[in-house]
This record gives sequence, C-alpha cells and structure tokens, in this order.
Amino acid sequence: MTRSRMTSVFTAVAIAGVFGALIPAAPAAAATGSGFAPAPRYGQGLAYDAARGNVVLFGGQTETGVRNDTWTWDGTAWTQHTTAHAPSPRRYMGMVYDAAHSQVVLFGGYSLNDTWTWDGTDWTQQFPAHSPPSRQLAGMAYDSTNGRVVLFGGDGSFGGADTWTWDGTDWTQRHPAHAPSPRYWLTMSDDPADGGVLLFGGFDGDDPVGDTWIWNGTDWTQRFPAHAPKVRYGMGMAYDAANDQVTLFGGRRFNDTWTWEGTDWTDRTIKHAPAPYPRNDLGLAYDAGHSQVLLFGGCCGDTWTWDGSAWSQHPAASTKLGTRKAPPGTTISLSGWGFLVGEKVKITFIDSVHGTTVLTKVATGATGEFFSVVTIPANATAGGQQIKARGLTSGAKAIRIFTVT
Repeated sequence: MTRSRMTSVFTAVAIAGVFGALIPAAPAAAATGSGFAPAPRYGQGLAYDAARGNVVLFGGQTETGVRNDTWTWDGTAWTQHTTAHAPSPRRYMGMVYDAAHSQVVLFGGYSLNDTWTWDGTDWTQQFPAHSPPSRQLAGMAYDSTNGRVVLFGGDGSFGGADTWTWDGTDWTQRHPAHAPSPRYWLTMSDDPADGGVLLFGGFDGDDPVGDTWIWNGTDWTQRFPAHAPKVRYGMGMAYDAANDQVTLFGGRRFNDTWTWEGTDWTDRTIKHAPAPYPRNDLGLAYDAGHSQVLLFGGCCGDTWTWDGSAWSQHPAASTKLGTRKAPPGTTISLSGWGFLVGEKVKITFIDSVHGTTVLTKVATGATGEFFSVVTIPANATAGGQQIKARGLTSGAKAIRIFTVT
C-alpha cells in the first residue's frame, strides 16, 4: 500500500469541506494549562489500561506526519506524556490491553514487526524469540477467555491469513483447521459471550468483506447471523462490558453503530441523533472506569463516547497557530479541534496591558474543527500574550501563547 493511498482520507475529507483547511498538528511537547488534545489523526493505537484506569493513545498519521506521541484519557480530559522511551513513529499498528500481564501491548505498524509494552509510565521494547512478520492493518484483540492477545492477518509480505497469540513473553503462530480468508483493514474484539475473539470484515485486496468469525483459542468458526453490517473496512470495534455486547462503529464512508450479543448483529443507529461523522481508521476502546466506549480519531480530532444506546461528544479542545511570533498588525492563521460540532467559537487576544480584544467568531464543522485567519491588534504589547478560543455552547477553551515582536 502506498503512502498516498494511506493519506487519501485526509484529502477526501478536506475536499468535502469538513475541515475547511489543513488539519493542524498537536503540541510538540507535553502541554500544561487549558485546552490541549491529540491532533486529528488516523491509524492510531487506542486501548484501555485497566491497571491505571485510563485510555492510552499512541501515534498515528496526522496531516504533518506520522507520530509517536503518547496520550491518556481520564474520562474528562486528554494528557500528553513525555516518556523516556517510545516506539518509533508509526500508523496502523495493533494495540490492546493484556489483562493477564497488566500492560498495554503494541505490535507492528507500517513495515514494522517490533513488540512494545506500556506500564503507565514508559514504553519498553520486548525481544521475543518469535515474532509475526512485519505488517500493518492487522486485527488484534485480547482474548479474556483464554488469556492471550490474538493477532490475525494484516497487510505485509505474507499471506495475510495467519493467526498468532502473545503470552506476555513470546509470540506463537497458530495453525487452526479453519480461518478467515486473507485480509487487512479488519477489526477484532474480545467476545466473552462466545468464549473468544470476534472478527468482522476487512479488505481482501480487491473488495471489502463483511463476514463474521469467532476464535475460541484453538480454531476459527464462521458465523452466519441473520443480520450484519454492510461490507466494509477500517471500522472500530470494542467489547462493552457494561452492556455485555460488542460495539462496532464506522468504516469507510459509514457512521452507523452495530452491536453483537453472541448470535446476531443489531443496528443501533438512530436517525437524526448525534453521532460521530463518517470515518475509517478510527480508535475505539472500552473505558471500563466510566462504563462506556471511547472513540477518537479516524482523520478527525473529536472525542465521543457510547453508553450502549447513544453517542455523546466530549469537548476536548485544542488549537494551533500558523506562527507563534510576529509584530503587531500581522495576519496569522488559527485552527482548532475538539469543540462541539457546529458551535460558535469566540477567538480573543488577551494583552497584558490593553486587556481583551475579540478577534473573530467562527463556527465549527461536522467534526468540531475550525480554521480562521485573525489579525494581531495594532497596539499589541511586545512580549508573550495569549490567544484564546472558547466554545460558546460547550465552554471548552484552548489558550496559546503568542509572542509579539
């Protein structure tokens, strides 16, 4: 798969007018203060860290490049972590929580096959005796019934239909009697009701597929439910323990929500109700500490939760300045994300001598993002001043330091 193909989703959305401008980058270092969140991205890793009680996000592709930043979500806000060690920048890796060993496991990504673990403070590279070949867009999930991390398929220099398990120390290739066809861009989830792991859909190299399979720790079994989501790829899936069901959202051109209760798929989409914008390559993880499924990314920078019946957006705002220093009267670009969909955002300049000046008001688009051009006041005082963006509905705010030269 080419780099241009992977990044095409950004281009497509921008052309559609969702963002109105290029997607901004995240802060370069760990941020403090008001209003910081991960930059819009896709192909990130997202997993709930039960030992620490938060959701962990790693890496992914942003408009400005591939990242290797680490963030956590505590149910209210995002926090970026500066770590002593970290996997190299990557996208489309597998990342899940290994409950048997109380750590998050990350594997692979574009042209990679390394294994890393997260202990809540730092990343540690593991050096197993055996390892799957390098790959991206594989399915990976924790099998709570059998106490193993399970990996299937992906896009790489192999057949795309191999099954591997991780026991906390080493990878073991499994050779089941049956298996799904070769594919990538699939999704997998823990499925205790079926005693294993649920797999759905993906891309077989020519077309999207929409079949349902169960891994029981030894073999794959295809299920033939009466109902199912349309064929697709790039969707997210997570086991919702509070409602004892697997939740599936999105995929290429989709923003419908489905649940699996062990026998059949049920369409939970509610017309005209709030829901994330259509997207693929998103992150979806069950936040056990708050009994809800968390969604982030898929080309966007908005944060949503699913409680088993409805979606709710959580404003987690951030902004980026086109330039961080300039003389008075300079026109600069300002972009923001993580605000409510369609809300008005007031942008002000806060001067240490002259007080607050309203620069403009702008409405966010279908993903809670905006782009604007503002002019630094002609009487701006030299030195570090503030540019604040505040959602007039949500109250979410993001403040950036701007140096007047």
